Amino acid sequence: MNGKMTLSFSVATFIAAIGLLFFLSEVRTRLARVERELQAREAPAPEPVAPAASEAPADPLATKDVQKKLDWLIEKLEEVHTQVYEGVIDLESEMYQVRQDLGRVKVRVSRILDGLRASGDFAGFQSSLPEPEKPLSVEQRKEYKAEAQRFGIKVKEGLVIARGLLNGEQDRAYPIEYLMTRYPEAGHETLLHLLGNATLEDWAEPPFPSLSGLVTALYKGLLAAGFTQGKPSHPEREPKEAFEQVPWVLASGDAVYMYVRWKDAEGKTVLARATDWMLDPKTKGVLPEDCFKFTGSMRVEHRETGDELLLSEARGFVVSAYPDTAALIEVALQSVIGGHLAYNWSRLPQHTKGEPFYVDLVFSKTALTEEALADLEGSTGAPSKDADAKREDGK
Repeated sequence: MNGKMTLSFSVATFIAAIGLLFFLSEVRTRLARVERELQAREAPAPEPVAPAASEAPADPLATKDVQKKLDWLIEKLEEVHTQVYEGVIDLESEMYQVRQDLGRVKVRVSRILDGLRASGDFAGFQSSLPEPEKPLSVEQRKEYKAEAQRFGIKVKEGLVIARGLLNGEQDRAYPIEYLMTRYPEAGHETLLHLLGNATLEDWAEPPFPSLSGLVTALYKGLLAAGFTQGKPSHPEREPKEAFEQVPWVLASGDAVYMYVRWKDAEGKTVLARATDWMLDPKTKGVLPEDCFKFTGSMRVEHRETGDELLLSEARGFVVSAYPDTAALIEVALQSVIGGHLAYNWSRLPQHTKGEPFYVDLVFSKTALTEEALADLEGSTGAPSKDADAKREDGK
């Protein structure tokens, strides 16, 4: 930061010096023209007597000769210009060398850390995400539940409820690629959007701070509710040829029963299976209730902090309708590999186009019935306007 500030100050000084130099040059030119006109009208002045050799040189700023003052100022400004220019060039060269050195250090440190992690002897790296195969401690469950609640996500044993939005921008020319994304990702290819306690106004202008961390909070909420994550889907092996068909290993992890809850025009609470809103292109029927698996998403390195980051958080993909390692929850059906799901328009709730249709997104470890509605906390409706204040207070 100090280097950038020094460079900015030097460049500003350099530009100011150049501007002043041109200004003074113009002034000097005009004064010279005025003096020539006066000399043409009057008799020439007597030659000035040169000072004795023993006398000290006169102060250029003390003289009454404006021309000499300007000449001296311009000379000094030219010296400053040269010094600043040379200083900027030297500073840029030094900063380039520093960046090169830092890059080499980062590569070497990364190699050392990779080697230590591979050997199993390195315990210094602490990720903010839990180890996938290690059970959560009581403290972690409490911490993760509180983090989810800061985003308006309700957590209880075997159940997670978050606010959402029915996507009203579906394009019938496209298949369904995601059952759910963080708003507004994949707007033409998803059924639902995850909002948490943020409002649509929070997305009015970048950098969209309100939903940063929302997918991670949902992930931790699922863990706190007792869901066990598995592994994302992947091919059995690498294809030997470019277009070779390779069998896939389906996603694993606890089944997640997906439901959507809202209030109809008469104020009655409705609970629908999200799987009823999608049609399998091969079976032509709705999806089985237990087809979604909690994989926990792939993890990548955060480009700024170096910490582990859920790929689902980075891309905003929450529940996929086809094999996608960037999603938090994947569909585990052989019939959808290589093909996409279709909308079941007859089951989708009717609503006024252009108006937000808020819903509750329900993630359950078991199948729910109408009788279970009484045990579901929270209410449908638009997110609270003071969501950000609540999140700051941790309530």
